[in-house]
Amino acid sequence: MELLFWIQILTCLVLIGIFACIMWAMTYYIVIPNRGTLTSYLIGFGIIIPLMTMYPVWLLHVLDIRNKVVRFCASAMYPVITIFHTIEAMYGFSPNNVEESFSHYALYNACILDIQYEICPKTDKKRPVKRTAQDIMAPAAAFVTYLFIMGMYLSAFGPLFEPYETNANGNEPGYNLSHLWDFNLFRNNATSAFFFQLTISTFTIAVSILVNTLFGVKTKSAMHNPMFEASSPSDFWGNRWNLIIHGALKRGIFKPVYKYTSKSWAILATFLASGAFHEYLLLVVYHADDDANITFGKNTAFMVWNAGIVTIESLIGNMFVFQWMKRTLPKQLLTFLILSTALPIAHLFIHPYTKTGFFDDIIVGFCMIKKA
Repeated sequence: MELLFWIQILTCLVLIGIFACIMWAMTYYIVIPNRGTLTSYLIGFGIIIPLMTMYPVWLLHVLDIRNKVVRFCASAMYPVITIFHTIEAMYGFSPNNVEESFSHYALYNACILDIQYEICPKTDKKRPVKRTAQDIMAPAAAFVTYLFIMGMYLSAFGPLFEPYETNANGNEPGYNLSHLWDFNLFRNNATSAFFFQLTISTFTIAVSILVNTLFGVKTKSAMHNPMFEASSPSDFWGNRWNLIIHGALKRGIFKPVYKYTSKSWAILATFLASGAFHEYLLLVVYHADDDANITFGKNTAFMVWNAGIVTIESLIGNMFVFQWMKRTLPKQLLTFLILSTALPIAHLFIHPYTKTGFFDDIIVGFCMIKKA
């Protein structure tokens, strides 16, 4: 395990966080007071969002960061969070308590993870829950555990995560519908998806340790074991998988669109936005890699597929047969059926990472058993 890997991630987070703080100040002092006006939209869409999109690319170029995982972390945390928090501020969907002062608003953005709040007895207003020593020790223990599990999983399946033979390649142009019935591809996608869950869990736990220590507040968990406990597609995406992004998309895209259209359009817009920022991440990650062979648009296609699944659930999910299944089927079988709505095409999202050396670059950050 190389310490430099973690130092590079921390350095990028600090430098991008400092720049992002300037954007948060512009949002708080210009966008929010002028909400609903042309000034607010010009500053938000014309200055803050373009700058937060371009700054990570410039910084990674200046620092000559080549590690794909470091590049991903640098562009996926403060830039994406700041972009969606800016949009939610423009349309009035920031959490109520975060706009009370700039310090509250800056803390809301800086923590990345959602902060836990409590009612202050003296003022009857919400305030951040102060972290305790246990709030540091518990995530630290979990982080060490996840490091070990990731190392073992990488040793067993990485870096390709294709234990079963298949000729499917999500990076190739076009869409092959016959892959929907490729059981080996299904199993490979499940293997990779679980590693994605491990990866997001590990890195968000590391973030929680950092922000809990630096800012003295208690944060919420970002992952709730979606691969083994999801009870519906909306439960998977809305309550269990990467709740950092879920919250940002819900307030920054879903609620503004739902305000002016319908729930179905809001769901589609949310998943389209998710696809768009994942395409942006791929662009940043592989910007310095001339050998990367990626077909852009596949991440968005995967997200649109899942938008359709969640929309169908919202329309017919209350029918007797589906409610009976939720009550009657073993939870493991129910979760398997839910995953089966996404895993047949998950390689459209997964292969840009597994077939391009992305996880070769994560290996340096973890203890592994090397194969002979």
